[in-house]
Amino acid sequence: MKQLIIRLLSFIYPMAKRGLHRFHGGIFPKSYKSLSLKHPIVSSPIPERLILPVKQLSGQKIDWHVAVGDTVQKNQCLISAAKENTKGIIVPIHAPTSGIIEAIEMAPLPHPSGLNACSIIIKPDFEDRTLENVLNMNGTRPETPQQLKNILLNAGIVGLGGAGFPTFAKLPNQTGLIKTLIINGAECEPFITCDDVLMQTQAQDILKGALMVAQTLDIPQIVCGIEANKPAAIQAMQTVADALTKSNSTQIRIQALPAVYPMGGEKQLIQELMEIEIPAKTHAIDSGLLVFNVATFAAIFKAIHLGEPLTQRLVTVAGLELKRSYNTYARIGTPFITLAQAGQPKQPIQTPLIMGGPMMGFQVADNQVPVIKTTNCILVQPPEPVQATVMPCIRCGDCMDACPVNLLPQQMYWHSQAHEFDKVEKLNVFDCIECGCCSYVCPSHIPLVQFYRHAKSEIKHIHAEQQAAELAKQRHEFRLARIEREKQEREARIKAKKAAVKNQAASAKPEPKSDPKTSGATTPAKSAAMKAAAARAAAKRAQNKTSQPAEKSPPLSARQKAIDAAKKQAAAKVGSKIAPNKDPRTSAKQAAKKAAAMAAAKRRAQNNNEAELTTKSTTEAKMDSKTNHSETSEPSKLAINEKRQKAMEAAKKRAAERKARQAQQESS
Repeated sequence: MKQLIIRLLSFIYPMAKRGLHRFHGGIFPKSYKSLSLKHPIVSSPIPERLILPVKQLSGQKIDWHVAVGDTVQKNQCLISAAKENTKGIIVPIHAPTSGIIEAIEMAPLPHPSGLNACSIIIKPDFEDRTLENVLNMNGTRPETPQQLKNILLNAGIVGLGGAGFPTFAKLPNQTGLIKTLIINGAECEPFITCDDVLMQTQAQDILKGALMVAQTLDIPQIVCGIEANKPAAIQAMQTVADALTKSNSTQIRIQALPAVYPMGGEKQLIQELMEIEIPAKTHAIDSGLLVFNVATFAAIFKAIHLGEPLTQRLVTVAGLELKRSYNTYARIGTPFITLAQAGQPKQPIQTPLIMGGPMMGFQVADNQVPVIKTTNCILVQPPEPVQATVMPCIRCGDCMDACPVNLLPQQMYWHSQAHEFDKVEKLNVFDCIECGCCSYVCPSHIPLVQFYRHAKSEIKHIHAEQQAAELAKQRHEFRLARIEREKQEREARIKAKKAAVKNQAASAKPEPKSDPKTSGATTPAKSAAMKAAAARAAAKRAQNKTSQPAEKSPPLSARQKAIDAAKKQAAAKVGSKIAPNKDPRTSAKQAAKKAAAMAAAKRRAQNNNEAELTTKSTTEAKMDSKTNHSETSEPSKLAINEKRQKAMEAAKKRAAERKARQAQQESS
């Protein structure tokens, strides 16, 4: 009754159909799926060149099994992950057909960035020579999870629903952890029908592959979700499921789902099938669930049953610009333009092709980019009309109502535009699946998803810088701690060495013998006795020193005599008053000369004193005569002058005699 009311309301308000499914939001775009469904699967031609991009990750090494000029066959392994890789994210690449390795060079990637990557270029020989059972399988399912993981790794199988994550990495290492295995058949995006066609034509391969995984991992039930707008696929899968359930204990359930975008999202599909909402920052396996695309299960079955690696996949080639949309098994490495031309374009293709659907797809930078393992659709659309001018956000809230993850797109847009990435992160922007529902319903034509992608990349960059800064800080702190530790160890070694030297010196010093008579005495008494004995010994040494006769000086050697004579001559030349060292054995003649010289000097000094006294008395007398007799006669002045003249002559005579005596002494 509830569904009937909602369907009636949907004619008035189309978004009322959101009440028909369990997850929040969603949109209902026009599907355009009939364009390719009305045509059968087309065999893909072998192109002139096959381009195989090599995915190289930082820190991961690759083993190259081929070189330029080598001849290869279909299914031959070209590269694989090196054994020393710890994570093993790289999966092998196998040759899609036989031919020659023409080059290993940079080529454009089918990626929004338009960057180039190292690629293997194969020139096919159009003979399609094939290596059978290159994985060496006997058709029986693996017994342990590790065996299954090894098979999926060697087959090069990745998630074919669009994520492209290596399938073996999603499997647990032990049994009993997964309670439900989910087959994702909800192909919800417009134009894409490859999964629908695959379920119609290879339902047995899909369910047998799922059954092998479930039995190996000990999973009790399998649930397959298919949108209600695929009745042929539902019928085909239900028929095979009923047949397999009779012969196996594993339960297989096929469930029709409402046709709403994005029902094919992993979390939305789980919420619809199991009524379980996966918590943020967790994965489905944490809740005991494992989800694979239908194409992934078909590849798993071929790898286990036939030993075939993943070298081709079913691709939808559609668009309003093609006369004939179709599905084809395209070899990995086939250029986009080759498949697009096979659809008979209405006019020459001059616009960029789109990888994926109109909601989550992107325009490629070069139409020569190759088909890769995650390519599910090549969309050929007419040139887009000039987009209406982007208007400011009117805060209508349609984006919030349409978000299938129940986020707040409006607020994330404001903070992203203001570069407030910390606030964007708090709003759980990494939970955004970039489905494009918000941009689809925005009346202002704001490219909201582009803002969220930019915010995610900036937040990752900020976290990487913070991690690098934290690592540098830890290294610096470790260096300081190491320097301090080495300093302490060095000081401890020096201290220990000093202590060892002291201990060695103490052990080498002889201990004084103890006197039994004084052993009982106290320490102050011993000290006083030692001081008294030392004083007596010092007094005795002084007495012996004074009592000993003076030692005679040894006779001078010839060398010493020559040195003394040279010193005398040098003193005489410079007029030095410092006499040379006197020999205590000087002759009596020299002593007599010295005494005579001293006596003469005394006499000269006495005569000089007398002359000075005479001059002084004369001056005083003259002054007195001037004072007492102011009127002096002329004859008295003459007498005074005569006396003065005589005194001067006597002084000159004495000076001459003194000089003569000095000259005589020097000559002697």
